[in-house]
Amino acid sequence: MKLFASDYDGTYWKHTFKGQVDLVKNIKQTKQWREEGNLFVFATGRPISMMRLEKYMHGIVYDYIVGLNGGIIISKTGDILFRETINNSIARKIMILIQQKEVLHYSVSDGLCGHYHTAFGWSHKTFYLFAFFKLFLKTYGLTLDEALNRPVVQISVKLKSADEASSFAHQMNQLFGKDIVAFSNLRHVDIAARGLSKATGIEYIANRHGIDANDIYCMGDSFNDLPMLKRYHGFTLPEAHQTIKENVRGVFETVGDALTQILKG
Repeated sequence: MKLFASDYDGTYWKHTFKGQVDLVKNIKQTKQWREEGNLFVFATGRPISMMRLEKYMHGIVYDYIVGLNGGIIISKTGDILFRETINNSIARKIMILIQQKEVLHYSVSDGLCGHYHTAFGWSHKTFYLFAFFKLFLKTYGLTLDEALNRPVVQISVKLKSADEASSFAHQMNQLFGKDIVAFSNLRHVDIAARGLSKATGIEYIANRHGIDANDIYCMGDSFNDLPMLKRYHGFTLPEAHQTIKENVRGVFETVGDALTQILKG
């Protein structure tokens, strides 16, 4: 048995017209991969609720989801197998700093539901989220205080530039690095409990099935993917940053192409 883990946004699903065509092909190859007795895992910064929406919208298939950069793991049947939280007092301190900045949006999640705030105002939120993401709106309807009183698995924030995101992630790691880890991904920063990453989530699943590291493959396109790309047989895309390419064993146009290559041996 082999295990393949893929990042979702920008890797499995590229959010372009060509990306939609590639998504269909990726799903087809994922089904073949699983039919031959292998495991397929999504390792993403998204919460579980948003991945369930993708399943509803696009028909994606998987055996496990490693969500919120390793903060939560669920099985294909929806059972929560693992969840690690940020200390609530630390989470509140982080949110104070976020609210002092001009950000595009931020969210606080327990892995399944939480709070979402956008700088675009309610009219934008109503149109964009209600029209296309009814499930998201439903599951992210908590107030900030309600979300901070629940288990906090991840805090996410989108800033105005990639440089600003990188700088903010560095600030968070400097101030709270004993308790959390902050990953920058383009204009986004994802903050989770210290010691977690997509790689630790994959390791949990591999141990559950007794899969050796030599039989684990993964694919991603950004810096929050580096822990898994370095630890296992890592692949990336042609458009990925050069730093990512320097830490992988192969470059493929799509996840489906990588799966096909591995199956061919």
